[in-house]
Amino acid sequence: LAPGNAGATCALAEILEELGEAGAALAPLEAALRHQPGSGAAHLALAHAHWRLGREEEAGDRLRRGVAAAPDDVALREAYLSHCTRRAAQAVDGGQDPGPWCRAALEGAAGLPRLTGLLYERFEILIRLSLLGGHDGLAAALLAVRSRFDFPGVAAGETDIFPVSLHDFPDWCAASGLRAEVWTAAAQPVPAAVLQDLPDYLRPYAEALSSPAAARVGVALEAEVEVVQGFYVKDNYESFVLAGRRHLLQEETELVVAGPAVPLVGVTRGCGTALFRLPRPLYRPVEVAEPCLFLPSTPNYWHFLVDILPRLLVRDRVPGLADLPVALFDLRGFHYEMLELAGVPREQIADMRARVEPGEVRVLYRFRRAAMPSSVPYPVAYRWLRETFLPRVRGTPGPSRVYLSRRGAAPKHRIANDAGVASLLAGYGFETVQPERLGVLETVELVAGAEIVVAPIGAGTANHVFMPPGCTWVHLANPDFFHAGSNWNRQMGTQSSLVGRSRRLTGRFPADPSSLPADPLDRLDVPVEIDLAALDRLVRDILAGA
Repeated sequence: LAPGNAGATCALAEILEELGEAGAALAPLEAALRHQPGSGAAHLALAHAHWRLGREEEAGDRLRRGVAAAPDDVALREAYLSHCTRRAAQAVDGGQDPGPWCRAALEGAAGLPRLTGLLYERFEILIRLSLLGGHDGLAAALLAVRSRFDFPGVAAGETDIFPVSLHDFPDWCAASGLRAEVWTAAAQPVPAAVLQDLPDYLRPYAEALSSPAAARVGVALEAEVEVVQGFYVKDNYESFVLAGRRHLLQEETELVVAGPAVPLVGVTRGCGTALFRLPRPLYRPVEVAEPCLFLPSTPNYWHFLVDILPRLLVRDRVPGLADLPVALFDLRGFHYEMLELAGVPREQIADMRARVEPGEVRVLYRFRRAAMPSSVPYPVAYRWLRETFLPRVRGTPGPSRVYLSRRGAAPKHRIANDAGVASLLAGYGFETVQPERLGVLETVELVAGAEIVVAPIGAGTANHVFMPPGCTWVHLANPDFFHAGSNWNRQMGTQSSLVGRSRRLTGRFPADPSSLPADPLDRLDVPVEIDLAALDRLVRDILAGA
């Protein structure tokens, strides 16, 4: 009755497709488009009909023509960019050039009215596929489109986008032409008891610690570099170090960074190239002409103690470095305590945030003569921390059985039935302690003198590095940790204590599972309930020497 009614025709096409008669939908949809050539819904429905018939090329062509005819139809854009992304990925998998499909996606994104979550994801993938295909310029053009939505208040010409090569420390120094000293540092051996205590799915990660233990560490000397800070990625340190805007020091061997505020974009495992993005109006440039030793920053106790502080080992190896100011960003009370325990007097600590106005977050530091230490692998970090901190222990007797409660801490990793856990443990002579009420040295002394420590997973578990031989650390974890399919197996395996013994007890989420956040990172905020009977059995086993 109304062949030009695109809405009714699309509904008819959907019914025909469900009945397995997609071919019968083509004619009415084409008729509807003759009456309403700007109907995005009709273009999309016709593309779907072609897909149902296995006509990938016809479907893609219809989407391309539809985007040109209905540029404001975001659903049509989503479908077209998804098509281009799929074909580009197929090209990479088949050893072919993904460039034509990435370029088609870029053309299909012209004049994009808004960016949905699906489109954002497609841009992320397309940028990475372009880089994998060696099309740095194309990747930069795709990122420029996304940057328009990431930074709506910044004009296109005010955002620097450039490709950078990613290197581990020795290669970064060599590629950048930086003078450096590099060596192999002494590492903490993995005790056989640690491997014996680990479940089968974690043991390969602990056994693999011999490889990072042999990795070289070092320091670049009098380096002229740019340090970009002020974004936030989980709890990890927030800095990228660039040499000549061409080479980036890669802190992690498998670095994957995503998000609208993160300068490093398009990083894919196994890819040595990425894009770097600096919206200039959002970054305060700060010139640092005087020599200093630069350390990355993090607000997280665990990462600062284990990932950052051990970089100071270069001060003991290279003459002159011990006299340099130690420059950091975002200093807090525990940072000063740890640094002083590591031999850096307070007057030698330079807070880089003091050089910008209060409230300024994104900063681009230009160092003229910085000493840049490399990251330090866990086995080396553990040995250095023990050799540096344990001689400072004052020997004051403390409780031999300790429960490190998070009842007064941030919501992450909290125990829902904390009072019940503390009461049960008290029956076995455990003293409940809130670590946030202790100083750093007090915490080190507490762990160094313990026989058994029970603690929820969290930043405070970094202190297990100070366990005495024979001590047992009991991790109370949420269900996302310590199982064969866990996303954290690599971290939990490599971060297992290199001294003493480690046991695990997984709690349960008290809430209805369907109400839990889908993202495992968000589930860290959900308190877990510990099975008291299971905890009782575990403690009795430990005390019996089992």
